[in-house]
Amino acid sequence: MYAEDIGPSERIIMSKPPFPNMDELLQRLLDGNANQEEVQHLADAILADPQVRDYYIDSMVVAAVVRRSSHVTGDLSKADLIRALSAAERRRSSTRSKLLLYTIAAALLIGGVVFFGLTSFVREGRGPVIGVLVEDYCTQWQGRHPSVGGVLRAGPYYLRSGLARMGIGAGASLLLEGPCRLELKGPMEVDLRSGRLVATVEAQPKGFQVRTPTALITDMGTQFGVIAHPDGSTEAHVLKGQIRVTVDTQGAEQSRSILVNEGSAAVVGADRHTLQGGLAARVDLFVLEIPPASQPANLKRRISLADIVGGGNGRGTGTLERGIDLVTGQPFTGLPNTIRWVRQDRFQPVRSKGVDSVFIPYGASGRVTISTTGLVFTGCPRTRGSYYGGPANSGRFFDILTQQVFVTRLNGVTYGTPAHPAMTLHPNAGITFDLDEIRRDNPDVLIGRFTATCGIPRDLPHPRFSHADVWVLLDGQLSVHLNFPQEQNPVYKIDIPIPAHVRFLTLMATCSGRADYSWIVFGDPFLGEP
Repeated sequence: MYAEDIGPSERIIMSKPPFPNMDELLQRLLDGNANQEEVQHLADAILADPQVRDYYIDSMVVAAVVRRSSHVTGDLSKADLIRALSAAERRRSSTRSKLLLYTIAAALLIGGVVFFGLTSFVREGRGPVIGVLVEDYCTQWQGRHPSVGGVLRAGPYYLRSGLARMGIGAGASLLLEGPCRLELKGPMEVDLRSGRLVATVEAQPKGFQVRTPTALITDMGTQFGVIAHPDGSTEAHVLKGQIRVTVDTQGAEQSRSILVNEGSAAVVGADRHTLQGGLAARVDLFVLEIPPASQPANLKRRISLADIVGGGNGRGTGTLERGIDLVTGQPFTGLPNTIRWVRQDRFQPVRSKGVDSVFIPYGASGRVTISTTGLVFTGCPRTRGSYYGGPANSGRFFDILTQQVFVTRLNGVTYGTPAHPAMTLHPNAGITFDLDEIRRDNPDVLIGRFTATCGIPRDLPHPRFSHADVWVLLDGQLSVHLNFPQEQNPVYKIDIPIPAHVRFLTLMATCSGRADYSWIVFGDPFLGEP
């Protein structure tokens, strides 16, 4: 690459980039658009390869000169520095050539500052290697941004969303569920500052430790889950083997500890004084396996039912936080904030593309009308007749008690975003989609399958009052029935084939008792090819 700002006898010569796309990476760095992973990659390459280091310094030198020149002459946009350097055939005026020569010394200083700033940034995070990132799912990191197969060094990590499995030391595996903050201290110790993880440790060596703000959990060759709550309290659940839970009193008093066996759990209070054992382990509070790779981000071959509920065409044109009122069938916007009662079955046709009807299942007779053609579901349980809003293109809930809005996460993935749409369906509510109309509006998509992730968030602000049920019907016939016990929060994967003759897809949520905090969510609710 040549910068032809200087005459033929005084040409600044630079070699080809040491690795592909380095020029583009440098451009993003100069524009402030490089992400953490790109910066880390560049910094590692600079420290490891003298050719990369020299090319980087030369690039920063000339970029600084061009930028300084553009400020003086006004001829060059500062957004195209590296592109300007690579345009070897372009010659600039002799005035600028002289200016380059006059400012080269200052540019060297600028390039040196940038280089040493970058390498200093990397050295701050270059502790000893603790492990490797084995696999991940829909991850969003803040700060350090590890990649699958890459090494993990001592220091803090913040998984904002998604799932990540870390291999630590010689025999430990950590499965993190976002949001999760932790610090890798060594091959046998991690600090879990907030969030939840599952540690699986081989029989040898024993003694792997997870420290939280209030407790120290030591394994005895086992598998256990740990939750570090925002208030400082800690939960430890033994899935296999045995652990020791010790209260971290920070030296204020003699520490207390108990052994916790398989199938049991212990809780350490935020006050550092309470240590409660003898509780039943809750497997449903943790993710034990990372799902298969997520589906492609583009929606060209899939139809989002959440988007249709939001008034869209199923391909991202719908409005977030828009839903359908169960009584009027009209659209509403914003988050519902009032529990209402009808104590009878209510059915309402909907004039919205792709939606046939909405309804409130009271179920006193066991029969509920679910379509404008008169289809009836005969297995509906009796409910209390309460409802909270209606189906919505949203992944958020407004909690009446705390007056706060909560974002839905299922298996660490945040739903209700363009990347991961969600439909909320708080009991007692139902919606029926007209698949024939959706097929007519989307002739390029062969609708032969319905997939979704269905669950109730684990991090509810209050325990649920009653169990809940989810029903998926094809032309009024039961296809899937999911049960959410009061004391558990399982996450289900829905994947059902839809025969070509089926016209109506119905999704329904019911609760026989008080439906408080039965926050049913369909994450990534897509119609797609068989």
